[in-house]
Amino acid sequence: MSRNKESFQMGIRFQMALTLSAVFLAGGCILYGGIHAQLWNNQEAQIIRELQGIQENTLIYIRQLLMLNSANNDEEGYRQIAGDIARELKIFGQRNLSVLDNNGQYLSENRQIQEAETTDDLTQALSGNAAFTMTYPAADRMLVYFSMPVTIEEKTLGIVRYQIDTSQLFLQAKEMETMVYQAVAVVFVLIFLLLLFFTGRLLTPVQKLTKISRHVVRDLSREQVNMQMMAQLADSGRRDEVGEMSRNFSIMLEMIGSQFQRMQADRDRIIELMGSRQEFYNNMTHELKTPLTTIQGYAQLMEADRGEDEQLTSQGLQQILQESTRMHQMVLQLLEMSDKSIYMEKRTVDLAQTGISVAQALDIKAKRYEMWIETQLPEPLPVWGVADRLRQVLINLVDNAIKYGESRTPILLKGTVIKGYVVLAVRNRGKGLNPEEQERIFEPFYRVDKTYSREQGSSGLGLSICRKIMEEHEGKIYVRSSPGAHTVFYIRLKAAQESALFPQTVNPGSRNETVPDGKRE
Repeated sequence: MSRNKESFQMGIRFQMALTLSAVFLAGGCILYGGIHAQLWNNQEAQIIRELQGIQENTLIYIRQLLMLNSANNDEEGYRQIAGDIARELKIFGQRNLSVLDNNGQYLSENRQIQEAETTDDLTQALSGNAAFTMTYPAADRMLVYFSMPVTIEEKTLGIVRYQIDTSQLFLQAKEMETMVYQAVAVVFVLIFLLLLFFTGRLLTPVQKLTKISRHVVRDLSREQVNMQMMAQLADSGRRDEVGEMSRNFSIMLEMIGSQFQRMQADRDRIIELMGSRQEFYNNMTHELKTPLTTIQGYAQLMEADRGEDEQLTSQGLQQILQESTRMHQMVLQLLEMSDKSIYMEKRTVDLAQTGISVAQALDIKAKRYEMWIETQLPEPLPVWGVADRLRQVLINLVDNAIKYGESRTPILLKGTVIKGYVVLAVRNRGKGLNPEEQERIFEPFYRVDKTYSREQGSSGLGLSICRKIMEEHEGKIYVRSSPGAHTVFYIRLKAAQESALFPQTVNPGSRNETVPDGKRE
């Protein structure tokens, strides 16, 4: 019981509230940063537009003043009208300004602005670029210092520096930002409360199911199911996914109840089968004991008689031969029950034809997963073996390639003869196998992570059966792969005589008229 209490200290409701809080906090921070950046970018863009207008008007007024005062368009003429520039531009724009030469020195008595804490804008202007600097002398004030070079007829005559009070724009932006934050905060709180409400409404039946499931666990431990509890689940009254889950859970419990009865019957059946198995071994022991007893008895009689009675000797040998033959057949039948394939008749098999047949048979399945099978099988590829067993190997390998391969990639079935051996490879592209998996993949019941398989329900015996079949044929099977690359399974068998594929005389122009099992294509 203590484990149950510990498991619910971090219940779904608490985790959901914590997650929502974290999401809203992170969202609020991101939104705050976005709103703040956007508002101040808009403010800066508005200031830049205003400064561009000031720059254009300033240049126009200076040109006019030079013309009215008959001054030259050079630095000397600019110095002569410096006082007029400061006076006229201040009257026109109602802004404090200063007129400077190309060295940053103030001209005459036209210094109308105080020095700012930073002179980055003036430094830029001395380099030939118009620039501005925003300063905040108080919490509710913002001053912009704007320095621009005066360039006329591609000559820089001097510098004009403005001091612009943008406090009103600054306060408007702050008020707008505050209003947006308040509105967003209200919306966030409402959304948070609504989500908590709907989350609680969704989780209430889940908590109810959790409570009921604890009782179900208790009933299962006692090998019984509470039918009244099933009715309680069925009466949830909801028509959404949670209600469907409740009804499905109720059906599942009913099935569990019926399964208990089946399990009881199966247990009795297993006990009966175990008795039958013991009876089978007893009968088989008796069947083996009978010929052995007969053989032993006749052998003892013949030993005692020392061949004097020819009829006894003849009858004894006949009985010994008959009983030993019967016992031999019985042993073969037992072995055939455990491994029938060993006693199947072997003959020359063309792996090229077998591979093409397997590719055609599994091509439909490959296309189902947007894959296709390519073959590079020069004919013939003769080996000595059981056709059905070798076909089973190729089917398992190609089927695995389909299950674990990537969509829209080919599966290549390639064969060749190398130094008296037929080597056939099945290649696909998929997750790949690490070295540990390559060592263990042929073990019985070993499976690579099933989440990467397209199909479920494999027992993990396919590759171990393939290895067993290859051992039966004195061949080898192995794999080469690396994670995220191609995976290639190889089988290697000793090549048979190529002429064994053509037991009958055929036309040179019609190759592969006869297939290994004697049937014609």
